[in-house]
Amino acid sequence: MKLFSSFVYRMIFCCALIVFTATLPLYFILRSVSSGEVIVLILVLIFQVGIVFIVVWANFVFVIKPLKRINKDLKNLVKGGYVELSFKRADKEVQKLTRNLNTAAAEFDSVEQMRKTFVSNASHELRSPLTSMQGFLQAILDGTIDDADKDKYIRIVLRETKRLGALINSMLDLSRLESGKNPVVPSRFEINDVMTTIIERLSASLLKKQIKCTFEPIREHSYVFADKDKIIQVIINLVDNAIKYSPVSSKILVSTHFHANKLCVVVKDNGYGIAKKDLKFIWDRFYMADKARTPNQAKGTGLGLSITKQIIDDHGETIWAESTRGVGTTFIFTLPLFDPNRHVKKSD
Repeated sequence: MKLFSSFVYRMIFCCALIVFTATLPLYFILRSVSSGEVIVLILVLIFQVGIVFIVVWANFVFVIKPLKRINKDLKNLVKGGYVELSFKRADKEVQKLTRNLNTAAAEFDSVEQMRKTFVSNASHELRSPLTSMQGFLQAILDGTIDDADKDKYIRIVLRETKRLGALINSMLDLSRLESGKNPVVPSRFEINDVMTTIIERLSASLLKKQIKCTFEPIREHSYVFADKDKIIQVIINLVDNAIKYSPVSSKILVSTHFHANKLCVVVKDNGYGIAKKDLKFIWDRFYMADKARTPNQAKGTGLGLSITKQIIDDHGETIWAESTRGVGTTFIFTLPLFDPNRHVKKSD
């Protein structure tokens, strides 16, 4: 209303100024002109005043009125009660503003739904280990657990605290990635060395399930241009997932191949696989926490693949999965090959 009032006041002032500037000369002119000329001058004055009022009306209908509605709906947006706007009569710029506002409101609603889902899932995942630990510790303090079994339940509590710590760290990692506070810092590095080191790092987990992990590079040395630490995190997540969701004495194949000017990294297992209808959901936060899809009830934080996809997206690259239930799953992501003509060379 203030916007309209100030606009109208300015227009009334302009109108009064026009009337005054037109009337003042008329006072002197009317004394020396005929009655017919006086009528013409009065009609000209009326025409000028009419033009001013038409401009005021047009601006109110096409600009001020839509802006008042937009202002009102913006307040509703903050309260979560936004309704999509549409104006049949509005200035082109106002219509453009309305479309942008509708798009922003839709994105805001989507983010709000994601936030609610994330809070709900996070609360569930945090409550589960805490409830478990509280129950075991209370039983130990009450003396309802035999001394011979105390070590067993203390180990369970320790395992739950580790899982809780991993979950919180994953949530913090994902938050930093999505906020842009942890930007990609690309450098030139040799991907085969990274692969070999990661497989060696995970050798204990592989040995525990008697899984054979083989690495087959496309060539002896392949240099890429990416954030080395983040890509290491991606590969660890994918290989660790393959170990978790593969049966005992199975195989995992890690390989690379070229496609155009990209290096494709492939992590393939012959584990339990993922149903086709579930593939599009695997990047969702806590997806694994909500669906027990494997016979061994493997348990993770439910954020590993979300973090993995966010890292690859931040690089401007692509990641996808192919899977057949009961046959296995293959994850593939691309990395840019190092090009000395395009990339700034940094130390390995």
